[in-house]
Amino acid sequence: MQVLLYDFRWNSDTQVEFQASSGERFGRKQLALGDELSVQVCDTTKCAGSMRDNTWQPCPQNVVGRKKCETCRNREGNFIFTSFDGFNTDMFTPDDLARLQGEHLVYLALFDTGVTKVGVCKKERHTLRQVEQGSHHTLYIAETPDGVLARQIETCFRQTGIADKVQASTKKNFILPDIMPEQGEKELRTLLSQHQEALKNHPELEKHLLSEPKFKDWTQTFGLDKVMQNTKPLHTVKLETEESVSGTILAIKGPFIMLETDDEIVTLCAKDLQGLTLDFTPTPKGLNLNSALQNALF
Repeated sequence: MQVLLYDFRWNSDTQVEFQASSGERFGRKQLALGDELSVQVCDTTKCAGSMRDNTWQPCPQNVVGRKKCETCRNREGNFIFTSFDGFNTDMFTPDDLARLQGEHLVYLALFDTGVTKVGVCKKERHTLRQVEQGSHHTLYIAETPDGVLARQIETCFRQTGIADKVQASTKKNFILPDIMPEQGEKELRTLLSQHQEALKNHPELEKHLLSEPKFKDWTQTFGLDKVMQNTKPLHTVKLETEESVSGTILAIKGPFIMLETDDEIVTLCAKDLQGLTLDFTPTPKGLNLNSALQNALF
């Protein structure tokens, strides 16, 4: 059965799901480490619709060539999470700002040596936010009563030179970074001390910094220890139309799924599949690419 992929998401620190539609029907395929997964790309990109208040709607215009059109993007209204700096509220409604209610955390995340970012999350999503973006190590540095204050702190740290985004295209180069937890913790704590002056002009924000920042290593959560112990070659691929892969899920790090076949470990970025028509019908283990791409891998 062919379906149009809307999204790939983490439900917990042990389970992910593909969300997809077939006509007016919307469904979820839940997966975990050790499960079998087959994916074939059947068609090119088109808008996969929108989700608002946990209710999915198909794209009203069936836009081709974009995984999410402007109409569907506007319906979802996630700009408060992607564009708000915590200070300028002019472009947001009270309903938008209400989505930032509740306790929040500010964190520093490390993806490899020298590749770090500052970010915010709701306190209740402190684990989910890290696993869904594929943080290798995390240092939680502040706790606030709402998301407005958290984003103000984030903005202040960003203005001192810490990035607030790391693209998936960059993360794919650091899926298995050669850095031990104690090294990652040292780098994050050093980064924090080097940028402590970020809040020197904001004593009302400085008081929300944690007296004891909390460190977390996510290696075993993702299953990366099993990948590092495996002797099979590891490849990262981006499937095109009529290409497919099938294998056992060995690890999942953020949007990256590592599938073990008889000969290799194939890494897919699930976010690359959004807006594509896919077939999840089980097939024999292996990677099937167009011949030119296949030859380039080996």
